[in-house]
Order: sequence, then C-alpha cells, then structure tokens
Amino acid sequence: MTVGGRAIDLDTPALLVDLDILESNIARMAGLFKEHGVGWRPHTKAIKIPAIAYKLLAAGAHGVTVAKLSEAEIMAAAGITDILITGPVVGARKAARLANLSKQARPIGVVDCVEHVDMLDAAGQEYGVQIRTVVEVDLGMHRCGTQPGEPTVSLAKEINSRKSLKFEGLMAWEGHALRLKGDEKRSTVEQAVTTLLDTARQCRDADLPVTIISCGGTGTYPLSAAVHGITEIEAGGGIYGDLVYRESFGIDHPMAMSVLATVISRPDPKRIVTDSGFKSLSTQNAMPRPKGIKDVAGVRMSAEHGTMDLEAPNADVKVGDKVEWHVGYTDATVVLHETMYGVRGGIVEVEWPVVGRGKLQ
Repeated sequence: MTVGGRAIDLDTPALLVDLDILESNIARMAGLFKEHGVGWRPHTKAIKIPAIAYKLLAAGAHGVTVAKLSEAEIMAAAGITDILITGPVVGARKAARLANLSKQARPIGVVDCVEHVDMLDAAGQEYGVQIRTVVEVDLGMHRCGTQPGEPTVSLAKEINSRKSLKFEGLMAWEGHALRLKGDEKRSTVEQAVTTLLDTARQCRDADLPVTIISCGGTGTYPLSAAVHGITEIEAGGGIYGDLVYRESFGIDHPMAMSVLATVISRPDPKRIVTDSGFKSLSTQNAMPRPKGIKDVAGVRMSAEHGTMDLEAPNADVKVGDKVEWHVGYTDATVVLHETMYGVRGGIVEVEWPVVGRGKLQ
C-alpha cells in the first residue's frame, strides 16, 4: 500500500512534497498577489502535475504558464484552458499543433519576430482558428524578445493586422535581476518592469488592445508584483521552495520538497552513502543538502550515489536507514522522477504521476 502508508516505507529514491508546506506557500503567494491587485498565472515548468495546477487555480490563479507546447497539451488535456506558452512555437508542425490546441483550449503563443507571426498566422488560416498571441520584450536578460519601445509596437501592429491572430499584449522576464541583492535588485526590477509598462502604453497609444502585461518569476515576484500596472505574475516554483530560491535569489519560502533515500553503505564512521545521486537529485545551480544529519562537512553526487562526508564520526545512521535530502533546484529535480508523493504528517496522502516529465517538444 502506498496511499495511506508511511512515507518512510516508500521504496527509494522517492520524490516527496510536504502538503502542509506546499499549501502554506501557495497561500502566501496568492495572498501577496491579491494584496497588490495583480493576477497570477503560475509557471508550471517545475510543477508538471495538473492536479497541483488545479490547487493554484483554486487559490486564485486565472491560468497557467508553460515553457513548451507539449506541456500546454498536457494541461489542456486535464481541462485547464488559459495557458501561456513562453517558448516561441517555431515550425509548421508545431504551429499546426498550436492551432489545433486552440480548438480545445485558449493557449497563447509568444513571438518576437515577423517569422514567428507568419508561421502562426499561416496555421491559423489553415485550421480556421484565431491564435492568441503576445510579444515577448527583452528587458535585459538578452535571451529572446524584441527591444522595448518602437520595435515591440511595430511587431504588435503586424500581429494585429493578421486575421488569424489575436493580439493580447506583452510578456517579459526580468531574470537578469535574479541574483542581485537589496536595493540594487529592487531598483533593477522596478526599472525593467517600468520599461515594460512604458512599452505597453506606447502600444495602447497606437490603438492596440493590450489586455495582458505579464512578467515575474519566483526570484523577483515580491518586487515585480508591487509595480502598479502589471496584469499578471508568472511565478510558480516558489510553491515548492528550494535552496536556490532561498540562498541565491533571496526568496525564503519553506522547502516543501525532498527526496527520500536509503543508506546503502557506511564504509567509514565519517561517511554516509545513499542511493540518491544526480540521477534523482539534480546538482544544477545548487547542491542538494542532507536533512536532519548533523556535522556534514560536504556532499558529493555521482550518478547513483549521494555521499555525505562528516566532520565527526556518526554511529547512529546505519545501512538500511532512510534519510531525506533537501532539493537544490526543484526545476531540475522534478523532471528526474515519474512519481511525486504528497505527504502530510508522515503519511502518503496522494500519489501523482509527473505527467509533464519529458515534454520537451
């Protein structure tokens, strides 16, 4: 028995989420957005599970954000309809999928050049739909996106002229501010978001119907949500919390996620080896950290082994014992698992397939 059984009895490695902490983090984020009067469209690139997305909708979110078209298809298949796809949908095959998805849900495609517009418009014409579209604006991250001001307005006009596209507005990501601290981070976020709002104003001055102004991730959301005029924030991963968000991005959410592991070797009193290596605990951006183990001098991750080097001998932890690891970066860890176990008070309350895993196209 899994559901109703003790989490400690799960076979390992096992991806766990503490439901009390998860729900507290959801309420915390939803409360801040409500306080600032801004909508919430949480990014599900780390969430991957429609059932959790529904928890966010119940808390006040009006839609979801995804990175890839295949993730949008997963959410739509679960009945979630208002979906922003942040990765440009490029190529005739993908454009056809987006057009057909528009018959089942209300996805929003993102563009930053005329080539994108041409592809989506052609697919819309072929399949008889009008595809919702926003322009991505580069605020300083220098990844995708048009330049603020006139280049964005020009592309928005092009979208608005196409019968098979519906211009909805703008989106951006002030990710260049993530690792900044204090006043520097605040001013950088405010400057970036103000630039986005100025560009939206220029679009409206050109009689373009801007209904969406979307930005913000977990690492910036308390600052970006406070800038008046933004219609929605995309932060999502903060519902889990992790070491990257806490220690690199300054977001002190309690950590809901962990990986349960089994101690498979004690070859030395100052070494503990578990069965969870980097194939179940990502080392991207931050190393995982043992939970509840004292005097840890350092950790090492190989493919199947997670090794703790201790400052002092430890005879309490024995081969066969179960231990937990705090997740370094949830975005990169959830995708390694087929199942997530929702735990409350040490008991498995729910078992969720990670249905968005591997959806890269």
